Amino acid sequence: MFTFASVVRRTLGGGGGAPTEKKKRGTPGKPVYKQYGPGLKYMVFDGLSPTFKHIPAVKAEAASSAASCLLNVKEDRYGGVEVFVREEGAAAAAATTEQYVGALNKGIAEWRSNGKQGVWLKVPTSSAAAVPAAISTGFEFHHAKPGYVLLTQWLPTHRPSPLPQYGFTQIGVGGVVVNGRGEVLMVQERVSPLPQYQGSWKLPGGLADPREDFAETVGREVKEECGVDASLVGVVSLRHTHGVRFGQGDLYVIVKLKSNDPDAKIVVDKHELGDAQWMSVETIKALVETNPKAMLDGKVSANNWKMINNALTGALITGTEMSSSRGGKPSMLYTATARL
Repeated sequence: MFTFASVVRRTLGGGGGAPTEKKKRGTPGKPVYKQYGPGLKYMVFDGLSPTFKHIPAVKAEAASSAASCLLNVKEDRYGGVEVFVREEGAAAAAATTEQYVGALNKGIAEWRSNGKQGVWLKVPTSSAAAVPAAISTGFEFHHAKPGYVLLTQWLPTHRPSPLPQYGFTQIGVGGVVVNGRGEVLMVQERVSPLPQYQGSWKLPGGLADPREDFAETVGREVKEECGVDASLVGVVSLRHTHGVRFGQGDLYVIVKLKSNDPDAKIVVDKHELGDAQWMSVETIKALVETNPKAMLDGKVSANNWKMINNALTGALITGTEMSSSRGGKPSMLYTATARL
């Protein structure tokens, strides 16, 4: 017979193939232990039978040392811990969901006994076996991005979790682009998000990409869709909407720009737009549809006209670069000024 206490060494991530012999030969009552393949799996030859026996992988003592092999842990500034599931090394490559359960349970017990609060668990795609283990040990999904998923667990039971949610507001930017003749760039989307707006004339723009300032977003969109280079004059207005796609909030920022070439020619991206034109203020005003329920094919919505008029006649908000406390790309500070 044998017991788990008899296993004097356990190896995570051992190589596959033939068993690795620990002793040359067994005698009755003194088993020979051989590691078979990766992980915590051992085969036992008891010296009496030619049959190897399997020792189950997950036990408390195995989980204890598994944690250091599978998880990298560091304390944060708020009384919590950040846990990173390892993706390098043989141990991580061979780890099973059961081994992650053991490692996480041990970690949770230790963090709770040390008075830790929030736990942030980052799991790379290559170690996806840790995800069901995390869920079974009390973690909740926070967000997922290409390459990883982040989960959280709030350990105190006497008060609710204050852990911040993932970003829940998207940013869109529209541009009032003015050329040397005082005309405004207007576009028709090839496919509008709502049937009512199909064929309507609107401002060019789109959703911001990560690390883009307002002017960078609309400048990129105007260049891609219309072939026009433009520079920031000022921020016109902000519109804040709730409950849009995926339940997110939406910040729509209107920016005034001037065409770098006063006589810039439009080159329409037919994949994105049906048409684009330079329009005089008089032409735009004549196309405004005041009925909020009317179809807008060939028209300009009242809200678009309001934003355009504000850009042309109202005071603007200017943007100034300032150093970021986190380093890297400067932040933008937007402040109200007199009309530009």
